[in-house]
Formats: sequence, structure tokens, C-alpha cells
Amino acid sequence: MFLQDDIENIFASCEIKPMVNQILAHVSNTPLKLIEFCQRNDILVEAYSPIAHGAVLDHAEIKAIADKYGVTVAQLCLRYDIQLGLVVIPKTANPDHMRNNAELDFVISDEDMEILKNVEHIRNYGEHSFFPVFGGKLK
Repeated sequence: MFLQDDIENIFASCEIKPMVNQILAHVSNTPLKLIEFCQRNDILVEAYSPIAHGAVLDHAEIKAIADKYGVTVAQLCLRYDIQLGLVVIPKTANPDHMRNNAELDFVISDEDMEILKNVEHIRNYGEHSFFPVFGGKLK
């Protein structure tokens, strides 16, 4: 993951600019300034862990919005990132989850997008908290 300062340093010394930046981006952790910077500079943003390693699946506020659209929390999270203009590559070995992850033919309203952008930041990723990207060690 490159932060804005990192990218600006790369721009200053590179012949070929970065084309993709993979960043932690999901409901409750959306670095909008970095995403917008990348998009302004034609850098594709890939959402790392768009479903927060499952940490959002039991979140009541997110679940209520998913229920409103008649979709799963995972589908809502994937659609959220897509509507932000991000590339999502969800990881699953479960064929049913793969099929569900592809069923994203709905649109989240602007009002609900704002709610999702402002969901309280996840502080505990459970068993995945040891990963540096979730532990805040990559900031």
C-alpha cells in the first residue's frame, strides 16, 4: 500500500508512474483522501479485504442496510467499494459465496453510501488482527 506521500515521492523520480494501488478499503475503513488522490492521478485502486476479513458481517448497522436492499452484508460491502470506483477481488473458496459475490445488480443510494462511509472504524479484526494492515502498523 502506497500512501499519498509515497506516491508523490515515486512521481518525482519515476519514468513510469504506478498504475495500481492496493489499499485496505471497506465499510468502516475508507481512506477517501487517498482514494481520491489515486483516482485524480489515474491510479487504479484495488480494495484489499473489501469484506474486512469478515469483521463487518455481524455489524448491526451494516446488516440493517443490507437487509434494506435484500442482499448479504458481503454483497453490500462489495457494491460499496465498486460504487467508490474501486476494483474488488473477494477471496473465497466457497462456490456459493463466489456466486453471491457476483450478484451485485443493485445500487446503493447516495444517502446510504454516506452512512456507510461514516460507520465507526473497526477496532478489532478478531483472529486477523495480527496482520500488520489491520493492526495499524502500515500508516
